[in-house]
Amino acid sequence: MKKLLLSLSVLGAFLIQACQGPMGPPGLDGIDGITVEADVFEVVGDFDPEANFTIQGDFNELGLTFLESDKLLIYHLWETDEGRDVWRILPQTIYLDQGQFAYQYDFTNLDFRIFMQGNFDLNILEPDWRNEQYFRLVVVPTRAVNFRVDFNDYEAVVDHYNLDTSNIPRIRLGK
Repeated sequence: MKKLLLSLSVLGAFLIQACQGPMGPPGLDGIDGITVEADVFEVVGDFDPEANFTIQGDFNELGLTFLESDKLLIYHLWETDEGRDVWRILPQTIYLDQGQFAYQYDFTNLDFRIFMQGNFDLNILEPDWRNEQYFRLVVVPTRAVNFRVDFNDYEAVVDHYNLDTSNIPRIRLGK
């Protein structure tokens, strides 16, 4: 009896799956997707002790509209390898004989700060760590954030958001 009931259940499941009714009316056309663009610009500056080892900028002064929901990614020009720039995402910690320090950042929808923090007196750092530092800032609208992108990889972000890097605006901040 159990086998008969099981067989009828399996046969019924197959028959129900095989049924096909008349085609329904076509659905409404969907609305076109919105075009979301990320933006990139470059900042160069010096980490001056008088400015508390901070480089800061104002989005409005830079001609950018930055919404509270937008994301800001900042990459530091670490080195040039065989003519190619190597960019590292912030924060970035550096370990030296004197101790450790980090390039950090924070932001609001109005401004951003790139700053250095360390566990030793940053005044003793070689000027190469503080002067003429280059940063790429990528503004990504939240609705365009795709977590399948490796945000640590500057080139992956550029490729994913189809950013034009041929003519990136460069802004000098600070002294």
